[in-house]
Amino acid sequence: DDAQDAELRHEHLLPKETSNAIGYDDLMILLETLEAEIEKLLSSAEDGPSGRTILSCSGVIQAVKAICRLLGELDTLDIAKAIEDLRTCCDHGQTVYSYGEDKQTYSNGSLAIVSESGDYAEVKLRPRTIVEQIRYRCNEVRNSIQGLLEIYTQAFRVNFCVNVPEYTANPISICNISQSVMVNVSCLHRPPVGWSHDEYNLGVQIYHGARYISEPYVVQCSNELSGIYPRLTFNSWIMFRNPVCTLPREARLVLVLYGCIREPVDGTTDASAGGGGAAGASGPVGDDSARGRMTQIELGWSSIQFFDFERKMIQGSYLLPMWPPTTDKYFGPAPSKGTYPIGGSFPILGIEIPSYGGAVVFPEPIRNLPRAVKLDFHSLDRNLQQELIDTAEQGYSPDKLEKREVLWEKRHYLHTFPHALPKILHAAHSWDYACLADLHALLKSWTALSPVQALELLLPRYPDLEVRRQAVEWISAMPNDEFIDYLPQLLQALKHDTYEGSPLAMLLLGKSLESPRIAHHLYWLLLHSLPGEAPQNILETAGHAGDEVLMNQARYHRRNQLMLRALLAICGEKLTARFLSQNMMCKRLGEVAQSVKLAKESHRLTILKQGLESVNQMLIDNPTVLPLEPGAEVTGVVVRSCNYFNSNTLPLKINFSGPDRVVVPAIFKAGDDLQQDSLTIQMVRIMDKMWLREGLDLKMVTFNCVPTAYKRGMIELVSDSETLRKIQVEWGVTGSFKDKSIAEWLAKQNPSQLEYQRAVENFTRSCAGYSVATYILGICDRHNDNIMLKTSGHLFHIDFGKFLGDAQMFGNFKRDRTPFVLTSDMAYVINGGDRPSAKFHQFVDLCCTAFNIVRRHGDLLLHMFALMTTSGIPGVTVEAVNYVRNALLPGQSNPEAAATFAKMIHISLKSWFTQFNFFLHNIAQMKFSSETDDGELLSFIPRVYTMAQDGRLKSVMVHGFQKRYDQEKYYTYILKVTRQNQPDPAYLFRSYKEFCEFHQKLCIHFPLAKLHSLPSGIHVGRSNVKVVAERRLPEIRQFLISLFNSADEIAHSDLVYTFFHPLLRDQQEADIHAAKVKGNPAAIEDSQPPQLGGKIKISLQYHRDTLIVMIHHALSLPTTPNGQAPNTYVKVYLKPDGSKTTKRKTKVVRKNCNPSFMETLEYRLPIEFIQKKVLHVTIWSHDSLQENAFLGGFELPLAE
Repeated sequence: DDAQDAELRHEHLLPKETSNAIGYDDLMILLETLEAEIEKLLSSAEDGPSGRTILSCSGVIQAVKAICRLLGELDTLDIAKAIEDLRTCCDHGQTVYSYGEDKQTYSNGSLAIVSESGDYAEVKLRPRTIVEQIRYRCNEVRNSIQGLLEIYTQAFRVNFCVNVPEYTANPISICNISQSVMVNVSCLHRPPVGWSHDEYNLGVQIYHGARYISEPYVVQCSNELSGIYPRLTFNSWIMFRNPVCTLPREARLVLVLYGCIREPVDGTTDASAGGGGAAGASGPVGDDSARGRMTQIELGWSSIQFFDFERKMIQGSYLLPMWPPTTDKYFGPAPSKGTYPIGGSFPILGIEIPSYGGAVVFPEPIRNLPRAVKLDFHSLDRNLQQELIDTAEQGYSPDKLEKREVLWEKRHYLHTFPHALPKILHAAHSWDYACLADLHALLKSWTALSPVQALELLLPRYPDLEVRRQAVEWISAMPNDEFIDYLPQLLQALKHDTYEGSPLAMLLLGKSLESPRIAHHLYWLLLHSLPGEAPQNILETAGHAGDEVLMNQARYHRRNQLMLRALLAICGEKLTARFLSQNMMCKRLGEVAQSVKLAKESHRLTILKQGLESVNQMLIDNPTVLPLEPGAEVTGVVVRSCNYFNSNTLPLKINFSGPDRVVVPAIFKAGDDLQQDSLTIQMVRIMDKMWLREGLDLKMVTFNCVPTAYKRGMIELVSDSETLRKIQVEWGVTGSFKDKSIAEWLAKQNPSQLEYQRAVENFTRSCAGYSVATYILGICDRHNDNIMLKTSGHLFHIDFGKFLGDAQMFGNFKRDRTPFVLTSDMAYVINGGDRPSAKFHQFVDLCCTAFNIVRRHGDLLLHMFALMTTSGIPGVTVEAVNYVRNALLPGQSNPEAAATFAKMIHISLKSWFTQFNFFLHNIAQMKFSSETDDGELLSFIPRVYTMAQDGRLKSVMVHGFQKRYDQEKYYTYILKVTRQNQPDPAYLFRSYKEFCEFHQKLCIHFPLAKLHSLPSGIHVGRSNVKVVAERRLPEIRQFLISLFNSADEIAHSDLVYTFFHPLLRDQQEADIHAAKVKGNPAAIEDSQPPQLGGKIKISLQYHRDTLIVMIHHALSLPTTPNGQAPNTYVKVYLKPDGSKTTKRKTKVVRKNCNPSFMETLEYRLPIEFIQKKVLHVTIWSHDSLQENAFLGGFELPLAE
């Protein structure tokens, strides 16, 4: 939709300079000054011998110092040597002039050719004159400055270029160079003043992807500073054992600097041993001799690629900035030049790569490769087949290298297993040019990977350009809606591409052109990855110099800036304007959030509404969409209904207005890093899609979360939901210990039996889903304000600031002590009461099924986390990936994993600490609690009902009262209600406490109404007794008579119809003539009659020569003769078995007619033997004093 981008050029996309560039004019002034000083020196030397002649090179030296200072206080060893030689020459020249020409003893001279014939020439050596000596030394100074300018312009972005003569000799292929790779480490420039180590070690190694391909070498230097400006001099050559011809195209040199401190021997003091303020990994490296033990501290690292984008090998001298210590220095390519965020003060390492006789290039990849050999997998031995399948699925650990060798050797047998390709490529011994033909042929002829499987090939351990190009080709087949699910990982994978112009970058831009949703989400991911509040901003030196995480992320900023500007250039004027308007809105919201934080508590709401008025006007003038979703268009802000939450960061609750005046609620949060929340929600969504594809709907509720800037972002607000804390504190501060709180709240929100059943089903399934998800992801800090419940019964979690096992601490102990949150009030809803039921078996089965589905696709989760390890998100490290891997129980079969998860359910449910943690949080939040009753609703009926909905009341009579038992005894009054056009009366059940609340609300709403007053519910002595209930009965009757004798606006008000609306307890079957009723009104039991003898659920699996019998649950078991629930256990035999060697038993589940066992019983026997047996399963009731009682059993012929 725009014409100006038709002329788009590369320089339009280049990001702004990350540090102040050195100006051409300033440099030329200093170079001209140097030339002038050299001319002065030469003219002084040419004046001839004279006693008054003084040859001083101080002007030249000062000019050189000025140039070095302009270039960031850098001086090379060549400059130092040239200046020293010039100074020596000038000092010696003065002596020669004083004593005459005959005293000169210079060894330097020049060659004069006398004659030449054939292959030989006659030459004459004559000494150089003083003028020639000085001219020669001045030329050396010029050349050394020229060399410094050349390497400076290679390392930093400047606005000029240095003319270097280019040789037109034919390029040399690395295949023809068998010499060893050599590197000269010259010196470390600009060491920080705070460094005070005893010596310095530099570790040097060659890497390809995440794997080292050379031996490590260490060069040392003392802590002595030298040079025009301070520097540490190594001046050491390293000769690797790797020939140049074996270097892969993506190979890079990694150099890590360590400071060594000598610890004093016991009983002595060493003042020099305590220096060094740098952080990093430390460990002993020295000896334990009498001089003391050496401890090394990592100070920084540098890296450089051996080949550039045009396949040319680096040669000559280079300056490499030292980056702060980080664990991801061994991942991804070397930082591009000019990406270091701080200029002028950071340490710089100087290295030199020797020349190999010309321009060395890596050959072009071979095209039209022959297809790889394909062999029959089934021709292999059966055990070897199983071993290869296991290795292809699970990979191999570093201590199992024999598996890697077997996998590589048998690679041609596995071409029909797509998922085996990444493991085989990882097992390859070398990626040099000689091996590429075989590897690339294997890649071309392999069975195509699915787009999701191909994500693994974007990990940093697969740096080969052709492998990554093929992976991108497979990923490009992914539908756009699914592509968005993996967008954060794909953007991180861009960091691992060796060069910026990669196929993955083109795929992301191409997909953005296809789908505005992809463009929208890619924009916000790129924007958040860059510093500052606008895309053009650079990293502020002062604010982030000390933050090592931000410093290391800065090496990717240029690449991300390039992508962002390319995105803005291709997506068109309209979409670009929409992006920028979103950015301006979020920037303004950030200012409002900051002003609310700084204001006094009493002024916060006023300041919030004043700030949001400007946002409202901005949106009225220029409507835009929310960062949460490109379809969420907003045209203003409903300022009067906006508020903030009383938590540490004071998030803003903002109600935006949509095009049709639809309210779009959202939360804007400033002060918290929302990257963890965004990643966690993404992983939960991925798991939910796994379950749905397998036909398992766990009713998961997720919400959008978009980080918009550093520690700022927007979160979708889930409507019709409440925190678990607010639900529980309705029962008092100790409500977290009460079992009925959630069930009663759901019953209030879902008054009909059908609605309540549906809500319980939603609760059971969503609770199972989040139990599995929070366990796998290690979600911590799970207090009752971080768990929410929708009125429809859907449970979901929020606030994922602590995850991957990073537990919240309370003093010196962990607050998260269970695998996941599952409390007795949740089990009360699932069971339909306080006793175990078959419904809990369904919950356990849902959890175990969901867990095994995620385990089946566990590699996807691990690869997604592995791609995010370089994202800079706190806690997302290699250790975090291992945490998730261990949580998936990789060494267990599906039945074993199900049994383990069932044990975790039991542990979580039996732990009292979760509820105690909720209780502590309730107390801590009491000071923040500001919930007030709005006086419009009854606490036990949250909705408003009207005469139009329910029908006009004709009469309400008190039929009587009943005693009920539901954990505690109480009396309820039976009301007979008749309505117009409804022939059958309805019977409602209300307690005296509810009548008192009803009376109070009527008095508030209709203060002039003359209603019969009800005595206070406070009663001296026992109130839940029959005498008190009888005494209150006439009072209630008088109250109802006075109510319906009132005016219609009172007697038929919404409040009255709300009170007399049938609730869930009113719709359940109950005998209105019974004096006593036992049971839970919120419990809805299955109407199926109990089965005689009960049922048992088992499953069988034969895997790796082992029969696994999984004992799941038993249902409706009979009670013991004395009426008690049995102490059940299961016995299993393989009949016939006269010796009882196949006897297996489960644990005993005490006092339960519906026990859940979730145990595996194993028989390591050949399949031929198993098929001749009959599985004999019996259920028994254990009794320690009498004979165990037989409850039932069955037999199953295994041959079938």
